[in-house]
Amino acid sequence: MKVAYILPYLSKPCGWRTLSIGAVQALKEYVQPVLCVAVAEKEIARHLFPDLPVISLPVTQQFSFSSLRGAWYLAQCNWTIRQFRSFDVDLVHSMEIYPSGLVGWWLAKHICRPLVATANGTYAVVWQDRVPDRWIYRKVLRSTSLIHPISNGTATEMWKYFSNDINSSQVKPIVIGNDYYRAIPRQEAIRKRMPDIPTFLTVGDVKPRKGQLTSLLAFAQVKKIFPQARYWIVGDFQDNAYTRQLKTVIKEEEIRDVSFLGLITEQALRERYQQASIFVLTPQSGTGIERYHLEGFGLVYLEAGAYGLPVIGSRFGGVPDAIRDGETGLLVSPGDVEGLTQAMVKLLEQPEMALKIGAANRTWAETLTWQRYAQEQYQAYQAVITSS
Repeated sequence: MKVAYILPYLSKPCGWRTLSIGAVQALKEYVQPVLCVAVAEKEIARHLFPDLPVISLPVTQQFSFSSLRGAWYLAQCNWTIRQFRSFDVDLVHSMEIYPSGLVGWWLAKHICRPLVATANGTYAVVWQDRVPDRWIYRKVLRSTSLIHPISNGTATEMWKYFSNDINSSQVKPIVIGNDYYRAIPRQEAIRKRMPDIPTFLTVGDVKPRKGQLTSLLAFAQVKKIFPQARYWIVGDFQDNAYTRQLKTVIKEEEIRDVSFLGLITEQALRERYQQASIFVLTPQSGTGIERYHLEGFGLVYLEAGAYGLPVIGSRFGGVPDAIRDGETGLLVSPGDVEGLTQAMVKLLEQPEMALKIGAANRTWAETLTWQRYAQEQYQAYQAVITSS
């Protein structure tokens, strides 16, 4: 079986890059991939996948019809696809539902093959607030043979906004995989001990949707019980209204031992994970257009699990698919400072329970592998081709 993959983005570390690399490498055991990437990323794709054919298009994900520039690039992409004289694949798989799904739809329609698409959280629902993309996106949804949200939470959000454009036989969640556990010996993770200094760790871009304000306010309460505790926040830290708000809260509440570490090296991140007690990230919905921004899954919880860390997350989007409440971590309501404080204190006061949960999270990370993902995805391909 030969599959054309429309890859959304490869240039810098992000969810799309992680998905594209992990999924394609695992799926090579089952299919013959042909990669379709934006022309600006052709050399990156060749470097990452030296054994696979790479076809460049003017754009795959970076632009939409929300701007004249985006419309121009997409028109060029459509024209380029129409020039293909032979494209021998059995189906097309867009690794993001839109705009990559639009590019995949054009290609699938041109070569008369079925289209499969992965839906990665925010980009599965954000088009509800954008015209003319909303109208085009709905056409893509109706034209896709199978849609695979990366979590049940993402599927729920799609049903909320686009129930008239999708059906139950068409939407089949396939939880994405990870390989973080491969870099950390299992014995190191399951024999982890709680550090002498209680240390909380958050990894994620510093922005409202990631909920750092909630965790910061909760940490201020934790400090009253565990005054020696510290809090490390890793992630892109821009000078904007949100980060200024965080700094103001720290000053006004006199919160000590909070470190914004910014973007750090892979080795430095590994050391932070090894030295941490508990991983905390509590995403939440935003306001305005950000009300459609969604935490599609939360691979970072599995990354923490690879180190044997217990995790605390929120019941938002796909996070409950990444955390088994009470088993691999604890879940709290989005924006619930009191609930988060109680969860943080509970894990510090009961270190044996925290270590047990951390060990279970390591096992969970070893379960949600890319190999498991590839098996499920290949079975879905077979069903699509059989029914076409």
